[in-house]
Amino acid sequence: MNIFPPVKRAVFLVTISLSALTTSELPAGPPTPDDASLEVIATNGAGVEKHLFSQAGFVGQLVIKPNQAVPVTLQFSGDKIGMPIAIGSRDGGELNGDDRVVSPTGKVLFTFRGTAPGLYRVTVQLPTEQHRIEFYVLDPNYPRRSPR
Repeated sequence: MNIFPPVKRAVFLVTISLSALTTSELPAGPPTPDDASLEVIATNGAGVEKHLFSQAGFVGQLVIKPNQAVPVTLQFSGDKIGMPIAIGSRDGGELNGDDRVVSPTGKVLFTFRGTAPGLYRVTVQLPTEQHRIEFYVLDPNYPRRSPR
């Protein structure tokens, strides 16, 4: 015999599952910029400078215009100074840059240009870690709708 209706039973089970967690098992909240080993500084298609932080190897997405040359600054923590770095695009686009070593200030500079609309994934590889940055090139024939 079932003493709880189906809805109450589901709520009861969820309550038991959540109460079984101890405080040390609960997430500490969203990661902060101080937790990130990489900060990406770049200007989006609207001309706004963005600061994106890598979390678990994923930096985020920057929306840009077709053929927009985007100067990108990678800012690493001090323990990465002098490390070699490889930057590559999985989906095409143009990458330009000089040194592929983390500078004494912790920075690496490069420029990205996406020629056709769509998503471009750029991989940043160091000997000890890897990060992915996404650039989304808008299609001028199909602009995004603004939220209501």
